[in-house]
Amino acid sequence: MSSNILVSSSVTASGVPTTYSISTSHPKNETADEAIDIGNLDAQSSIITISDDGAVATSAISQSFVAKEGTVSLSEVFDNFVTEIFTRFQLIDSEGTVIADSQGTTEQIAAYDEWVEGTLAVSAGTYTVTATPETAYTGELALTVGSSERQGTSLYVDSSLTGSDTSEYYNFSLSGSNIKLDFDAGSNAKNVRVILYNEDGKIIADSDGNAYQKSKYVSLTSSSGLSADSGDYSIEVTYADDVDTTVPIDYNFSLYSGNSYAVVYKNTVEAQPYDGSARGSVEATSDAELYEASAYNKIITSAAQAVNIGWIQQDKSMLDVYSQLTAADNVEYYSFTFQQGNNLKLDFNPTTTTNEAGLRVQLMDATGSRVIADSGGTKAQREMYAKLTSSEGVDANTGNYIVRISYAEGAAKDTITYEFGIYSGSSYSAQYKTIASAQTYENAILTGELGSSTAASSAIAAYLTAQMNEDDDYLASQLASALKTLY
Repeated sequence: MSSNILVSSSVTASGVPTTYSISTSHPKNETADEAIDIGNLDAQSSIITISDDGAVATSAISQSFVAKEGTVSLSEVFDNFVTEIFTRFQLIDSEGTVIADSQGTTEQIAAYDEWVEGTLAVSAGTYTVTATPETAYTGELALTVGSSERQGTSLYVDSSLTGSDTSEYYNFSLSGSNIKLDFDAGSNAKNVRVILYNEDGKIIADSDGNAYQKSKYVSLTSSSGLSADSGDYSIEVTYADDVDTTVPIDYNFSLYSGNSYAVVYKNTVEAQPYDGSARGSVEATSDAELYEASAYNKIITSAAQAVNIGWIQQDKSMLDVYSQLTAADNVEYYSFTFQQGNNLKLDFNPTTTTNEAGLRVQLMDATGSRVIADSGGTKAQREMYAKLTSSEGVDANTGNYIVRISYAEGAAKDTITYEFGIYSGSSYSAQYKTIASAQTYENAILTGELGSSTAASSAIAAYLTAQMNEDDDYLASQLASALKTLY
């Protein structure tokens, strides 16, 4: 029933994964209709973005990218320019083989459809995407082809079966091509039955079912995983037949898709949906779950060092950030990945935000070099910000984005507590809340994050060196240098 080999050989964490946690409870005599939603199971993949914000060209434009083993998705720009000229898209491997082609063979077109849906499976390697204008198009073509990485997720559950709670149910959604389960109940593994259902309630795999269902369960818990279509699934954990149900059984399990993940949604089995509403157009479902993680905003930072706040899927998830601007920590960056959907909305929570007018908010591309919307920018950028914070939202490609928070021009550098939410669509069932604390000069000096000359360890070393050399002038210069760095 347990498979430690699964985690060590076929699924690896990408760096140090961000862990979002919730604590919830199962109702007594739980039914499938009362299943707990444990999150979105996403496979790592590459997102190819085609936009018209690029260089002028009259012929095909190509871009190479490196993909890990997983799936690849295509995201066109959400305006009429690309659509009107009927651009042809092709995906080509390192050997020159055309894998997907919007105007190719029947097989290539079918692969293209999977590419658009984000379900086209590829091996690790280098690929080239090509965008070609229709021959009937005679004007100038301005296209940019780029790629970004969609991070994978892991869902973790820790719970117990009891005499009053003999069956427990969990719902999750899959964006990938396989499901891997690592289940552990210790010495009681043989006393637990685990069943996987599809969205129609059909049993897909069963640890204690018929021979076919058992074979699927073996695949589910293997290093290869169980092949599965993207969609909604449920897991039931219950006592095996003829087992004493008065004896509690502790268990935990992890779900994966693909071979890597960068975020963990940890469910320790009260929902607290954030009531921000993007000007009234987004609302939490009645069973929305709150996941929380802690982060740290440093004084000296840039877009490249942004705090990663998670991943968004339309009508499924929202990202919530709670933090402060201070005189010391007056610029903060947050990065997120827009994994599925066609619009973005941002809204400040008026209950917890102390002075929204004192903030300048910018939505940027993944590099932080291109401003898409800006509450204090040009007229066009301010108009985009008004749209971003309206019930309509802004049209957006899937991919990576940056949110930059700073003081508005002319605003006093007083401490401003703020909380904002980022959404797509009109509802969400999972809220990923990042509580980001602000760094102070004091702990920045202790850690040396304002420069080596201000680190406590460097200051002590300098002092001891000066004492040994009887060089009081050197010590004074070091202190002056530190003060100059601070002020």
